[in-house]
Amino acid sequence: MKRFQFRLEGLMRVRRFELDRVRNQLAVIEREWTRRAGLLKGEQARLEAGQALLERAASHGSDGEEVAMRADAITAGRFRVARAQRALEDLNAPLVEARRRVDHALSRVRSLERLEEKAETEHRRLELKAEQAQLEELAMGRIARAGVEARRVEREAAR
Repeated sequence: MKRFQFRLEGLMRVRRFELDRVRNQLAVIEREWTRRAGLLKGEQARLEAGQALLERAASHGSDGEEVAMRADAITAGRFRVARAQRALEDLNAPLVEARRRVDHALSRVRSLERLEEKAETEHRRLELKAEQAQLEELAMGRIARAGVEARRVEREAAR
């Protein structure tokens, strides 16, 4: 019998290519999200350090100009933290969409894989059935030859 060949193999290659493409797109977005999350953490850490310096300067009686300068830095830090948070939030929708596209592409590949498995199982079943029929035919031929041989021996013995 012919070896198994999946009729939809070309479509399977296309679907796997699409899956790889959307996975790569998701990876790019996730790397950018991670980068922006790191920037946000850095800005938050700088803001906290600046606030600690302001509190120390205010509690130790530093001059008004230094306290004002540190207060301005805190205001700018809060602005940078807010901007970093918005930049991170701006990636949430594309990230969710990219994950949805990966899930969709993956389900399309898996459905074809299930079809391939079913087709291969059916091919194997038919192959085994054909092999069994050949074995039965051989067995029947041997039985028939054995019967013919037995009759020939009986005829020769009867002579």
